[in-house]
Amino acid sequence: MRLLLRFILVLVALVVVAVAALLLMPGDKIAQFAEEQFEEATGRAITIGGDVRTSIYPVLGVNTGTITIANASWSDAGPMLQADGMSIGVDLMALLNGDVKIKKVEVIAPKILLEVAKDGRANWDMASGGSAASSGAAEVGGIPVFSLGRGVVRGAKLTFIDHTLGEKFVLNDMDGELRLPAFTGPADMSLSARLNGQAITATGVVAAFDTFLSGAVGKVSTAVKIGGSTVEFDGKGGFSPLAVDGNVTADLADMGALFGAINMAAPDLPKGMGRVAHVTGKITYTTKGTAHLRDGVITLDQNVFSGGADVFMDGERPRLKANMSANALDFSVLAASVDDSGQSVETAQGWSTDVIDVSGLGALDADVTLVAKSINLGTVQLGQSSVNAKLDRSRVVFSLNKVETYKGTIKGKFVVNGRGGLSVGGDLTASGLAMSPLLRDLADYERLVGVGDMHLKFLGVGNTMDAIMHSLSGDGSFKLGQGEILGLDLVGMLRNLDASYRGDGQKTVFNSIGASFTMKDGVLHNEDLAFVAPLAKALGAGDIGIGTQTLKYRVNPVALAAADGTGGISVPVLISGTWADPKFRPDLQALIDQNLAEEKAALEAKIAAEKAAAEARLQAEKAKIEARLAAEKAKALQRAQEVLDVEVEDGETLEDAAQRKVEEEAKRGLLKLLGSD
Repeated sequence: MRLLLRFILVLVALVVVAVAALLLMPGDKIAQFAEEQFEEATGRAITIGGDVRTSIYPVLGVNTGTITIANASWSDAGPMLQADGMSIGVDLMALLNGDVKIKKVEVIAPKILLEVAKDGRANWDMASGGSAASSGAAEVGGIPVFSLGRGVVRGAKLTFIDHTLGEKFVLNDMDGELRLPAFTGPADMSLSARLNGQAITATGVVAAFDTFLSGAVGKVSTAVKIGGSTVEFDGKGGFSPLAVDGNVTADLADMGALFGAINMAAPDLPKGMGRVAHVTGKITYTTKGTAHLRDGVITLDQNVFSGGADVFMDGERPRLKANMSANALDFSVLAASVDDSGQSVETAQGWSTDVIDVSGLGALDADVTLVAKSINLGTVQLGQSSVNAKLDRSRVVFSLNKVETYKGTIKGKFVVNGRGGLSVGGDLTASGLAMSPLLRDLADYERLVGVGDMHLKFLGVGNTMDAIMHSLSGDGSFKLGQGEILGLDLVGMLRNLDASYRGDGQKTVFNSIGASFTMKDGVLHNEDLAFVAPLAKALGAGDIGIGTQTLKYRVNPVALAAADGTGGISVPVLISGTWADPKFRPDLQALIDQNLAEEKAALEAKIAAEKAAAEARLQAEKAKIEARLAAEKAKALQRAQEVLDVEVEDGETLEDAAQRKVEEEAKRGLLKLLGSD
């Protein structure tokens, strides 16, 4: 509207100069005079066709035929303006006194082309020679000071082309009015048009028209309506350079009309995400191209946010930084099992194969922090939550600084990466979660009473939910401390060989439940599920198909008859089928193998015992024989000593003693022979 206004004002001012010459020249010279004056002032050719009719009393005025204003020399898109005619009326007495008081200006069915070249030049920027505007009246920016009772544009068409951005939009059926009692005083403007089939109306008031026309900052208020949506602003603003500071109120109740005006289909947003939006606050747009919101209150359907935001244009993309807070947020319709009315609906089996469009992540970079007292996600209830989202080149990282839920907390990161495709990942840790209310909300199961800790690290790649779930990889674990399973008699289940058996008023107390797992290609694998209770235990292992939503798992529960783990009842159970329709059956082959293993172990134990007893008897017989042999040996040695008449000294054998005696006897015999005693 500002560009159109400046253009019309230039045109009106110059034509008024031509009207001032009506008293001095005949009518057939007026068109030629106006054309010469306009071209001298703007450097553009203007052609006034048809008859030019004048009047002097009671209103000095002129009515023209068709009008054509040439475009900039660099454009080949045709004339800048074409109109069926123009009607101008001025105050004769004021004009004689040197004042330009325009009572009425009307442009009939104009076609206006506003164009920006690739190098940034605008076709509405015209040269000003200055001589044409010299009528003794004061000037502002080359435009004579004037007043306007009523300026009217009817049935106009405005086309705007920006070759730097490759953008084009067209306003059809455009009607506009301008009322300016005094050039330095307030001005009222109004405009109505259709943009891409959507009705648009705008009204505006500037406190000082001369200030506004020069582009300087001045007081201004405006209201724009598109379909059923309205935006109101009250504050200060200027356009040379563009700067705005004031209060804004936006009631965006008609998203279809808003997106239709920019030739886009309105997104199918869930309730609570902004089907209807309301925004209030103080906005500032600086001469450096930054935008700021303070004391903002943003209402998206039933959800209300408050805080501030800043937008910077100093990089490749706009950069948003915001800090928001909220009380209770309701995003319950995000749950797949809930519709817009909050009613439960049946969900289709299998993951969705619809393509997930994350192209919007590349529109800007952002750093947004949200603190909320509670968040309702439909199937999951969150308490006090502090979350930060950082978006950088189509990759957003959600940091869960602290999320309170089910008497516990969740911390970690969740990533959505839209660079060259789509991938999601995360590293989340939950501690102190109350399992009964959690499982009640997630699976309508509230018989498990206990407190659990969990950890999950995952990565999925794909442009659909189905592809992501089939590609999941990562690992995790969970552990529950002491708790109870209400209404379940585990021993009775084993005795009856019925996995669905429940005893009235019964419960199974357990010491712990824990497991770790890995994920690869959308399959979760676990080998160490352990359920430990005073009189029972259960071990589990197998695969859970996350992508295929299937089960292939084996649980081996054992009811113990003794504290040492002996004498128990064990019935392995196979779990198969789909998540929606799981099948439970006893693993009879494993039961047979288990019984055979027990008999084999008993037989092996018996054989081992008998072998040990036989070895003991052999050792005893061996000891007896060795004792008898030792005794006989001792007797033989004694007899030999007596026969040989020798004494066996310590450390000697009988042979050594006999040899010693022989040597001694030989020595004595030799000495005797030699005559020695």
